[in-house]
Amino acid sequence: MSGNGTPIPTPYADALLSPVRAGAWDRLGPMMRPLARAEFTGTMKPRDIINALGGDEERGRCVRVGLQVLEEAVRPPARAVVTIGPGRWASLDFYIDADCRTCCELDGILQDGLAERITSVLPPGLSLGIRPLAEYVQAATPEADPGIADRFRACARDMLHRGGEMNQRLSAVCAYLSAMYAARAAVGRLGYLDQSLLEDGQEALSWRLRRHRSVEGRALAQRLERLSHAAEGALYEFSTHFSFENASYQFELMRRFHDQLEQFRKACRTDADGWSDLTSRAAYANGKR
Repeated sequence: MSGNGTPIPTPYADALLSPVRAGAWDRLGPMMRPLARAEFTGTMKPRDIINALGGDEERGRCVRVGLQVLEEAVRPPARAVVTIGPGRWASLDFYIDADCRTCCELDGILQDGLAERITSVLPPGLSLGIRPLAEYVQAATPEADPGIADRFRACARDMLHRGGEMNQRLSAVCAYLSAMYAARAAVGRLGYLDQSLLEDGQEALSWRLRRHRSVEGRALAQRLERLSHAAEGALYEFSTHFSFENASYQFELMRRFHDQLEQFRKACRTDADGWSDLTSRAAYANGKR
């Protein structure tokens, strides 16, 4: 959202909490949920940006430090972007017309300034940075991008064949993301599955698949949960080696998931006469329970 200081209209009130207090979400959930975003250009008033961050005064002190650093450096921000999403820090990025080295130098000055002024042992819950204007990218909506699952699939394959443990871990994460985005698009076509009370995380996606009340839907949920668990391990568990064989196994599971999801999608396709046989059988099972 581009704006002149209007607070972000977002259902994610808990996103204004620190990740510790927002821990009710699963750890992989934030990768699936859209981010709320506000942008500012021209003359920037601290209060407008603070309001977009929920009006928190501790974050307000951070905002004022950032603007002061840029003013003293005679580097007025061309654009400021506030991003808020569930289960992650709120962020504020100032984009200036400068090269990468200059931005990094100013970013270092900014972090030193924050350390001097924010003396609490608790972090302010805001990631603040100074970035090159050339890096600026308009907010995208992955859900509207039909090719995102295929690109994550290609990335998983590429990371797998590059070798090295970190690439193998990233391959497992990309495999999960490919399966997740494909599943999310597929269940989105089943309109009566859209009523989720669990936001839009991994648990909600599994719930939507299971709510179909078909063996096929539950099997897909089981397989997606396995890929999710493996991706979480690849990201957070470093006590054991993440081998090439493990990454290859996850890639093959992902490939099979895509095949099974395509069969499910075709079986659930609707036509002018109503739901297909699979969905009709599931609906009948719902009525029998």
